[in-house]
Amino acid sequence: MSLSKINKKITIEYLQQPENLYFEWKSGKTELKTVANEVMALANAQGGIVALGVADNGKIEGFNKYGIDKLNEAQKIVSAYLKPTPICNCEIININNSKGEDDIIILYHVEPSMNRVIRNVKDEVYCRQGDSSIKLTYDQIKSLEYDRNETNFENQIVWDSSMDDIDTEIVGIFKKKIDTDADDISVLKARGYIREIKGELKFTNAGMLLFGKNPSIYFPCSRLRVIKFEGNDFQIGTSMNVIKEKTFDKNLYRILNEAKDFINSQLREFSYLNSNGVFEKHPEYPEFAWYEGIVNAVTHRDYSNSGEQIIVKIYNNRMEISSPGKLGGFVTLDTMKVKRYSRNPQIARALVEFGIVRELNEGVKRIYKEMHDYNLKDPDYSEPDRNSVLLVLDNDIENRSNVNNASSNETVKNIWNKLTYPEQKAIEFIINNNGATREEISNIIGRSKTTAVALLNRLIEKELIIWTGTTKNDAYGKYIIKQ
Repeated sequence: MSLSKINKKITIEYLQQPENLYFEWKSGKTELKTVANEVMALANAQGGIVALGVADNGKIEGFNKYGIDKLNEAQKIVSAYLKPTPICNCEIININNSKGEDDIIILYHVEPSMNRVIRNVKDEVYCRQGDSSIKLTYDQIKSLEYDRNETNFENQIVWDSSMDDIDTEIVGIFKKKIDTDADDISVLKARGYIREIKGELKFTNAGMLLFGKNPSIYFPCSRLRVIKFEGNDFQIGTSMNVIKEKTFDKNLYRILNEAKDFINSQLREFSYLNSNGVFEKHPEYPEFAWYEGIVNAVTHRDYSNSGEQIIVKIYNNRMEISSPGKLGGFVTLDTMKVKRYSRNPQIARALVEFGIVRELNEGVKRIYKEMHDYNLKDPDYSEPDRNSVLLVLDNDIENRSNVNNASSNETVKNIWNKLTYPEQKAIEFIINNNGATREEISNIIGRSKTTAVALLNRLIEKELIIWTGTTKNDAYGKYIIKQ
């Protein structure tokens, strides 16, 4: 059951969760200037909630014992200590404390500051990073000031828009996620995604990208383009090697979901020998790694850059995800695993509420972990032209194609080691492509078709593969691994 009239997500369980990018505990004994600094940190990031009266271990101690004077001060501390004053709703919640007594806690509902850096009266600046609030250096403050000017993009009005542009299905999904039965217009107005201008309702840029039917009408480069190539390099002219290409140009929720399905359909599976000598299938890349890379690109790209779109390139040996705009704020290539900054806080917050963006600061760090767990190379982040971010995921096709002798049993290992190199290559190709034709084996081993057929017959005699054709020359037949 919700405890808050402002945010229905606030339950007892919510208050007792670990601190994260959007949520901070504070004991009632905490100096209130410290509480104000936490509010500031959230405002300078992506917004969130500070709960005053909850101890660091999640124990609800309440606030009554600290007296009415401190309560009054707590309700005024944000406006008294921060400049400019961030948008922050202070809510007093009646609750039973850990001792079962009637008590209260104070919730500060903090909105992200869209175009101003929030400071305290000492001219200090704090910003939320993961589950902590970090005091920024002079250079970091300057970088944040610069990017805050960029965030005006989200609040700009799409002057030609109307309520006919609303994707009501997506608004309905959003309302379900945030647990409200208010009408569509009221929800979008309350969140700042639409505004009334001279009696007419207009989308903001952020609102159109999130909830418009066809945002690409207004933002042609808000699209996401996926290109699959044959081979490891891009060819042009008569050697053009594009196998598949698709562009996604709806709102961000649809783009992310439709692109995810499409890319999954284009990726391969690899087979491995487990410790029992049985082949197991593994995806070409861990899904979290590439999807989180795309989610980050969609969430944090520079949408004011009207000349570029997000491009996902799938080569035989790697996937490349290119996002327009440099890294935001004070995040660098060296610190991106531990620091997080959103160029588009409204978009980021909405995608969190959709359940697409993770609330915990785990995205980039987990991409590294997932690649490591799959025995793949670390992801490669770069800024190739100083105005875009490129993520490269290597599928390590050469090594992953090999049978992992170290993890196989002795019988399988001995069989494998007795095979010639061309035989091993043929087996690898058959495994990773769910079968192969004579022509394909001929190409993969670099020998004639006659030599390939002789090799395949030897593998049949060794009971490693079988022929699936109804006749010797069946055009639809393939060689597959014998189970």
